[in-house]
Amino acid sequence: MDKRIHERQEVSLSVEILDPPHLGKVSLVTRDINKHGAFILLAREKCLPVGRIVSLRMSGVLWGEKLSTVSARVVRVTDEGMGLQFLDFDFM
Repeated sequence: MDKRIHERQEVSLSVEILDPPHLGKVSLVTRDINKHGAFILLAREKCLPVGRIVSLRMSGVLWGEKLSTVSARVVRVTDEGMGLQFLDFDFM
C-alpha cells in the first residue's frame, strides 16, 4: 500500500549528492518527484542507510530556478535506488 499523500510525477531530473562527502559528487537521476520527496535511481550497494540526511543539488526547471540545494532524509532503499523526503524544500 502506498502511503504517499501527494502524487509523484514521473520526471527525470539531474541530481548531485553533495553530502555525505565520502560519496564524492555523484550525479544521479530521479525516477519520480513530488513536493515532498523524490526517488533517486542508484544501485542498492551505493544507497545510504534509511534515516541518513543528505544534501543534494537539483535542477530547478520545475520551479523556475537553475539549481536548488536541498536537505533530505533517506526513507526507503530498494534494488532500484532510494526514496528521499525533502526536509527544507517545497517547490510547489
